[in-house]
Parts: sequence; C-alpha cells; structure tokens
Amino acid sequence: MFDFLVPLHLCERSIQPLNHTVALKTDGTLWAWGGNNLSQLGDGTTTTRNTPIRIGTANDWKNIAATGYHTIAIKTDGTLWAWGRNTHGQLGDGTTTTRSTPTQIGTATDWQTIAAGENHTIAIKTDGSLWAWGNNNYGQLGDGTITNRSTPRQIGTETDWQTIAGAGLHTVALKTDGSLWAWGDGTNGQLGDDTFLAKTIPTQIGTDTDWKTIGHGRYHTVAI
Repeated sequence: MFDFLVPLHLCERSIQPLNHTVALKTDGTLWAWGGNNLSQLGDGTTTTRNTPIRIGTANDWKNIAATGYHTIAIKTDGTLWAWGRNTHGQLGDGTTTTRSTPTQIGTATDWQTIAAGENHTIAIKTDGSLWAWGNNNYGQLGDGTITNRSTPRQIGTETDWQTIAGAGLHTVALKTDGSLWAWGDGTNGQLGDDTFLAKTIPTQIGTDTDWKTIGHGRYHTVAI
C-alpha cells in the first residue's frame, strides 16, 4: 500500500486532556474515576468522580484499556465489552451511540488482548489474529483504507500477533517472532520507519527480531 499525507480537513487533533482512569482489583472487580463527561467511567452517569467507584457488580473482569474518552475490557470468559464515547465507532457495537455502562461487543468469546487509541480500538484474539475498529483517518486501523469501522474488522490474515499498543492516531505491535510493526499517523516520525508519512497497513520497522515491550505517547513511541 502507498504512503500518503492526509488532507487537513480529515485531521482530528483534540486538545482536550485524556482524563479518566480504570483499574481491576485482584477479586476481578472493575473500578473507575476521573472525567466522565462522555460516560467513559461506565457507571451509568456523566458525573465526574474524584475517588475510585466500582462499576457494576461483575467480578470476572480480566483486561482493560482506556484512553481518549472510551474504555474497552475483556472478561475471563473471553467476551469483549466497551463504553464511553463512540462518535467514530470505537466501541465496536455497530453504532456511533455513546454507552454509559459496559456493553458487550458481539458474541465472540476468544478475545485475548486489547489496546485503545484516541478514537480507535485494537485487539488480538486467542488465535493470534489482529482486529481493529473506530476512527481511521490516518490509517490507524491498518486495513489499507482511511474508512472508519464501527465493528471489529480483521486486519490481514496473519495469526502471529502478540502485543499491541494503541496511541493517539497510530498503532504499534509486536509479532511472536520479536519483529516490530507500526501504522497510522507518522507526521512526527512516531512510526519509526524513517519517514514522516502515514501508513495504512502494518509496516515492519527495521529488521530486528528482539523487540520485547512497546509503549507510546500521543505522538511518540518507545520500546525495549
């Protein structure tokens, strides 16, 4: 797929802070606090909370990811749940409707790993396949387009994805062979491919196969 620069009218560079926190306790309960103007806490309100508040009564939460104004979570049974802002389809429920409580996404029970970008979501299933949905104006979903997706869409056909990190407008991932991959917004060099261009499909960064851990800021990436 070709490199490209995105026209300015497609850009979304919000200056609002990323202002909420979610956490799991050892007993599997879900807690959240902070900004809640778009129901990103999941407590059924839009009330800001300055101390941790328990979300629902379930005690089978396993993994969580939150950034921007939406939250994604996986339960121990492999089901996928989401809530908060949904203007770009980043919750994955086939709508653009904001959800104020955890909402199950589809019926699949094989979700393993999740990550959240500013307005997009990325996930890996237990078979190692890669999935993405939500905002895609910089190609951050990796499906070769700049079309938003409101339901999970498989990215490519590979089944060797291991770790993912969703940043503001770009995505970074590791494969099981230790190789490093990135796609989406590259205007600040955050993809690491020696360009300042966006990429719409997963692009290998260098040839090293000893990458272990990845992390990100909104406009930069770090790795070990």
